This record gives sequence, C-alpha cells and structure tokens, in this order.
Amino acid sequence: PDEDIEDFGLKNYEKTLRADAKALYALLNTYGQGRILRQGVAAAIVGKPNVGKSSLLNALAGYERVIVTEVAGTTRDTVEETVMVGSTKLRLIDTAGIRQTDDRIEAMGVERSKEAVEKADLAIFVCDGSSPLTDEDRAVIDVCEEHPNAIALVNKCDKGRVVEASDLPFMNVIYICAKTGEGLDQFADVVDEMFEGEAPCDGSILTNARQFDACRRAYEAMLSALRGLKLGLTPDAVLTDVEQAMEA
Repeated sequence: PDEDIEDFGLKNYEKTLRADAKALYALLNTYGQGRILRQGVAAAIVGKPNVGKSSLLNALAGYERVIVTEVAGTTRDTVEETVMVGSTKLRLIDTAGIRQTDDRIEAMGVERSKEAVEKADLAIFVCDGSSPLTDEDRAVIDVCEEHPNAIALVNKCDKGRVVEASDLPFMNVIYICAKTGEGLDQFADVVDEMFEGEAPCDGSILTNARQFDACRRAYEAMLSALRGLKLGLTPDAVLTDVEQAMEA
C-alpha cells in the first residue's frame, strides 16, 4: 500500500486466459487426425460372400494376404493388413461375408463383421457389379449406409456392368476390378480427400491418449479459472486453477 500501486486485478488477464483456453481446445481437436496419422484409418471391407472382398485386400496389399476361393464363407474371421492407399495409411479389415447362415462358426464371423463396421473410421461396401443386387447385398447396405465415411466399390466390372451408381445409396460409388487393379487409383483419390486434415498453423498435433488426457485436464482447468473470474472469486482461488492447467 505504501507504494501507491493499484490493487491486483484478474480482469486484465481474462483475454489471455480465453486465448489460451481456445488454443488448448484447437489442440484437443487434432487428436482424431493424430491418431489416424499414427495408427492409420481403420477401414472395414464388407459385403456378401464372393463379391471380391479378399481379392480387394490382396490387390491393395500387393500380395496374396488372404485365401481366395469360389467357396462362399472362406473368410470366417476378420483379417487385418496395413497398406498405403494414395497418401493415406489404411488398416484394412477383411471381414466374413454378411449373410444368414446355419454354420455357427461362420455366424460368429458375420457378427464380428458388423462390429468391425461400427468401430471403423471407414466402411467399404463391396458388391459384384456383374450381377443384380440381392437381399443379401441390401442387408449389408443397411449396415453401411449410416456410417459417416462410406465408399461403395462395384467390383468385377470386367465382366460387364449390371449395378448402376443410382442403385446404391452412397455418395461415393467407384467401379473397380480387384483382379486387374482397374479403378483403384480413383479409390485412392477419394480416400485421400476424405481423410486429409490440416494441423494447426504451428504444426502441433496430439497423437496418443496420454497427450490427449493431459491436454483435456489443462483445458478443463482453464475453463474453471474463467468461471471463477466470472463469479468474482479472489485472485488466489482463480490462480489455483491456472496452476493446475500448467501442471497438466
């Protein structure tokens, strides 16, 4: 008091605190992109049996990763392979053909296929474009069409085209031939467009759960400090929240 200095007031720092909270929020929003950069896009390949799902995975992997036969139900469990499609890393998940079956083991594979779609970042619906769509195809479409990121691949286009893009309720419909590789370049372009993301201007990005949790705790502490300012709490009480943010 002897120095005639004005009383300390937190109002002068409100603008800074708000800017820091906004920066933390922007950083939190990079976590999804960072996880994809580190782990790859989880992409479930789904369709009824014998439409070429395993052939597609083999074509993208560049070698015969999965056994391919004419026998329906060959793939009975999910098979994963990480590949680069364009500039995007995909964790391809080849699933059992979705259909009604009395085979207990195959039925378990079908259930895992549906779960794979729910958990995936991308749903890839595959059908045989040389044959009309069946009820089995439509059952798979029902599983995929509500997914926020879905692509329809109409396979076996070398055998003629019966299925038209208008027959499928997807924004992205691409005609391919997994056997020859036709159409896979277009598929890569669509995937890149779907998952391209921009990091903050300083390049900061969260890539794992530990970083995300630390940033979340800091952000919540900053919000608490701002609420304290609004309620008129004393500087030491508000500063406690700021210190918690710094510690996080």
